[in-house]
Amino acid sequence: MLKRGLRLVPATLKLRMACVAAVLVFVATLLVTLSTLAVAERGMKSVIGDQQYAMLSNAASFMDDRIVTRITQVEALASRMPPSTGANDRARLYLEAQAPTWEHEYLNLILLDAAGRQTVSMRPVGDNKRLDASGRDYFERPMATLRGYMSQPFFSRISEREVVIVSAPVRDRAGKPSGVLTASMDLQSSGFLRQISALRPGGSGYLFLMTDNGTMIDHPDRRRLLQTAEQAPYVNAKTDPALNGFEGWLEGRDRDGRTYIYAYKRLRTTGWILGARYPTEEAFAPLAQMRRNAIYGASGLALASGVLAWALVFRLLAPLQRLRDRIRAIRHDGADIAVLHDARRDEIGELGNAFYQLMAERENAEGLRAASEKRLRLITDNLPVLIAYLDRERRFRFGNATFERWFGVTPERLVGMSIAQLMGEDAARQGADGLEGAFAGRATTCQMRLLIGGAPRVLEGVYIPDLQPDGSVAGVYALKHDMTHVKEVEEQLSRLARIDTLTGLANRRSFNETLQQALVRASRHGRALALAYLDVDHFKRINDSHGHGVGDEVLKEFGERLRTCVRASDLPARLSGDEFVVILEDIGSGGEAEHIVAQIAAKIVAAMRVPFVTGAGMLAVSASVGVALWRPGQGEDALLAAADGALYVAKANGRDGYAVGERDCAT
Repeated sequence: MLKRGLRLVPATLKLRMACVAAVLVFVATLLVTLSTLAVAERGMKSVIGDQQYAMLSNAASFMDDRIVTRITQVEALASRMPPSTGANDRARLYLEAQAPTWEHEYLNLILLDAAGRQTVSMRPVGDNKRLDASGRDYFERPMATLRGYMSQPFFSRISEREVVIVSAPVRDRAGKPSGVLTASMDLQSSGFLRQISALRPGGSGYLFLMTDNGTMIDHPDRRRLLQTAEQAPYVNAKTDPALNGFEGWLEGRDRDGRTYIYAYKRLRTTGWILGARYPTEEAFAPLAQMRRNAIYGASGLALASGVLAWALVFRLLAPLQRLRDRIRAIRHDGADIAVLHDARRDEIGELGNAFYQLMAERENAEGLRAASEKRLRLITDNLPVLIAYLDRERRFRFGNATFERWFGVTPERLVGMSIAQLMGEDAARQGADGLEGAFAGRATTCQMRLLIGGAPRVLEGVYIPDLQPDGSVAGVYALKHDMTHVKEVEEQLSRLARIDTLTGLANRRSFNETLQQALVRASRHGRALALAYLDVDHFKRINDSHGHGVGDEVLKEFGERLRTCVRASDLPARLSGDEFVVILEDIGSGGEAEHIVAQIAAKIVAAMRVPFVTGAGMLAVSASVGVALWRPGQGEDALLAAADGALYVAKANGRDGYAVGERDCAT
């Protein structure tokens, strides 16, 4: 019976509707707040980016002034050099006199002649090797332009430091370039950015200086010097626009997953790029706090809206709750479906009546389906065929009672098992291709050889895909029946088709196939091969004198003796009538092969001389044997003709003997 007022499960529909109302309020409030903040953020981002670029432009101007100062300083030293660069002592004395000017600024001063070779070095160079700077930019540019120049940064093998070279031309009395004065600066200690480090953006932002090809000249991380931008563990392709000529600011995400504001400005003196890196989260920390406050406010408003919505929904959905209780009573307490009848004239009353009709129809359909399933199970369980269904994981989901009779596995235990678990790994491999083809969407056939109940069985069957409307395969139906007896009959017929029924030896068909294979093996491995052709001497006379019955007895005994005279690796066969052949393989090579076949032929001839016991009494029978050794390139017909020719020689020499090739070997 129906238990009224039952509340065994929470009213989740009311909860969901209340949550929907709360979420709508939350989303609406949050969208309005965040959209306002987004507009403010875009404006603030533009202001910060412009500020960064303006700061960078001032710093770049300062850097240009510093570089010009360094170049001017070296030009001044070069312009006051003694006129003759060949006077090394004078040049050295002059530079030593200028030591207070350069010794704290530069690693070394080196004077180069007009060919780029070192003439004077103020400090020791390596292991006293002289520098040859021909082809280097810091030598070629001053010589060509007669102006001071600052080189690209590089690692000096002489000083073993990261350096840049400031160079200026030295002129002779006629004003022509007679050499170049170079001053090397250590990037580790010179600190291009030291004077403007106070301009770095924010608390964790920094400035960096790189060449127009991305090589780092100055950086807070000294390990980065002379590395390219791509070698950095955290800088991504956001340096590419600057290397392609971009000046200004942009925002992007780096390899560390964080977002940064980048600003770039080129130095007018060297074309180097001064850059600034400013974490976006630091720049917009105030906006982030405002965003969090907006989320908290929206959450509080949504919570209040949810509570109010809960109260309203609870009242409006009370009739629906009663309908739910009635359905639960039918399902769990066995109440009659008549309790679903409702006299209400609103949507909930119509819903209750509709449920009643649906459940009545369902009960009727389930009765019909159960009867149909019972008939189907009765049919499948009594067929001597394996009928199963496999899911996408290649596991059984259904199997008829034949599985229990053949494998001792009940249909209940079969569910969830794989083919390998039921039939073994070998059976699973045999059926794998057919099963995969069925899961690819096509019906396939399969044959398995396995042990069932300790006896070998041959199973044949089909896999049929369970195609869905969208073309996918939900599973595969498998039907297999026992073909063991049929296969045994087929194999027996196949054997009979290759055996001479009278003598039990191989027949002509089997002989032809074996000879083809033997010739292929002989050609491939270079082994010797021979063919013996033999027949019964005066066999027609035996038939004519004693009848065909006695002739058949002679042939049967002849075949039996022939079988005992040859080796297990040889193939004796009857071609027709009294014509027999033997294929001789693995007989050595050269003279050894000829000796072996001669022994076998002699053994055959000797064995046939023993009188034959027949229905007509003891008969004297003899045989003639012709043996041909195979020659490379010789075909089947040619080899058979050669053996026949040897047999002709044996007969021409009186029968009861053998011939190898065309040589008489009568015994």
